[in-house]
Amino acid sequence: MTLLLALGQAASAQTSDELYASGVKARQQQHFDEAADLFRRVLAQKPDNTDALVQLGFVELGRNDLAAARESFAKTLVLAPAYADAKFGLAEIEFRSGNLDAALGLVEPLAQEHPDNGDFAQLLANLRKAQAAKKQAATARPVKPGPAKASLPSKPHPSKPRPDPVAALLEKGRKLRNAGRFGEAEQVYRDALRHAPRNTDVLVALGLVAGFQQKFEEAGRFFDAALRIRPSLLDARLGKVRLALWQGDVALARTRIDSVLADAPGNSEALVLAGRIAMLEGDHARAARVYQQVLAREPRNSEALVGFGDISRAEGDDDAARQAYRQALAIEPHSQDIAQRLAVPPPRKWRFDIGSEVSALTAGQGNWTDSIVGLSYRLTPSTTVSGKTRLATRFGQTDLQVEGRIDHAFSSRFSAYALVAATPSADFLARYSVGTGASWQAVSRTNGVGPLFLNVDARYDDFADTRVTTISPWIQGYVFDGRLGLSARWVHARDDADTRADGYVLRADVVVTPRLSLFAGYADAPEISDGSLVPTRSVFGGAAYDLTDDLTLRASFAHERRRAFDRNTFGLGLTARF
Repeated sequence: MTLLLALGQAASAQTSDELYASGVKARQQQHFDEAADLFRRVLAQKPDNTDALVQLGFVELGRNDLAAARESFAKTLVLAPAYADAKFGLAEIEFRSGNLDAALGLVEPLAQEHPDNGDFAQLLANLRKAQAAKKQAATARPVKPGPAKASLPSKPHPSKPRPDPVAALLEKGRKLRNAGRFGEAEQVYRDALRHAPRNTDVLVALGLVAGFQQKFEEAGRFFDAALRIRPSLLDARLGKVRLALWQGDVALARTRIDSVLADAPGNSEALVLAGRIAMLEGDHARAARVYQQVLAREPRNSEALVGFGDISRAEGDDDAARQAYRQALAIEPHSQDIAQRLAVPPPRKWRFDIGSEVSALTAGQGNWTDSIVGLSYRLTPSTTVSGKTRLATRFGQTDLQVEGRIDHAFSSRFSAYALVAATPSADFLARYSVGTGASWQAVSRTNGVGPLFLNVDARYDDFADTRVTTISPWIQGYVFDGRLGLSARWVHARDDADTRADGYVLRADVVVTPRLSLFAGYADAPEISDGSLVPTRSVFGGAAYDLTDDLTLRASFAHERRRAFDRNTFGLGLTARF
């Protein structure tokens, strides 16, 4: 078995020259799909191999995919501006598209520079016949242009020049997609698909715009359809990598990109995606190395520049991030994605909260008050420290509590916190408290549903005459593209006398406008009051309104029922970020 595996590996490890020779043979035999895959493998190993690019261009001509052929010939001329066969290929494309003047402008200099080349002379003759036929169209039947012999053998020609509607639709869709008009781009690509149902470029483009619109199942079907036609198609395989990222499955994206890089280790698009995945995995150093590898070869690769910007922003260097985004936008001035990154305001590291609640008690019990002042600072993009003071009054007594807390995001999906609080000379609040909690994003957003978070909070309170432990697991999910959030919390409390109490809290949050959000809920859960577990039932609600991007006003109301009295609580608060 070991011997067979070794032989299999040796057979598959073809050099670029061997792949090129096989591709030429396949093209000569008009096995165009096989030839295209072979030449793409050559280019994966040597992206600047102009011979392979030209051969791929003629393969695409054989498949009548003029847009793909034009791309290959154009790339060749960027690398080797004097490559005659690439110019000849572009002339063929213009001839087939009916652009006779453009074709003549390309082939006439070639025929003069290479007077012994019969292919160039034949195409020039055919073009002149076609022009003469157009002039005589009013009085005579147009002359059919004869097929030109290719400088590289076996290039089929149509019987007459004809426009290529698919290429025009692909270009129109690309411009709409770059402008962020994904719905319109999708309709254009669907028109192209009706003209060419097996055009893999169209299928991949449809997969991308579907993914941008979060139609993930549909995007997957388009990519799979392209792979059924061309099983090793790199663009479709990269589309599947992007699909995994859109769905938040970083592990699957890593598996898929590693498979692509095994076959195409030098492909820039694959490397950029590998950098994005490394960043999501929290390995910023690895991501930076990948982007540097791309930019060393392609200094104007906008995706790599955006990746560098994202790393800088994630590490808290907003100035460096903006510099990278500006460089990328200069390369792609119509990119909405890059423009949106630049439009994000500089991060606010400080947050100040102030709020107060007044509770009116029935049965002649008077009023309670509860006020807080809090200040937090973001040490790093993933770590925040905060402090809070709480001033509370109950039945003529006043307690002042001080709390410190630290929050840390260990990854894009998992975060946790820890806190400690103390109340000097406590009358009714806990003398000291410790708490912790965690949140895990179990499901990413898909087709407007999600994400879904699984959370847990735990707290230990030490009162003058008792100690209480509270554990509260809860679930939180979003629907309608995040506009509606629903959560359900179970509350379990136990004191040192082994008295236990259980309850639940249900809550809904609604985003009404970009600046206004509302919440409402119902609770049937124990409240710790002066060290006692008091069963309560309450309904509550409130609103938050962004006065500016950095200033939010909050208001709330709750009606609570307990055995001794009812309680109506009115709250008002303000949050400032700077």
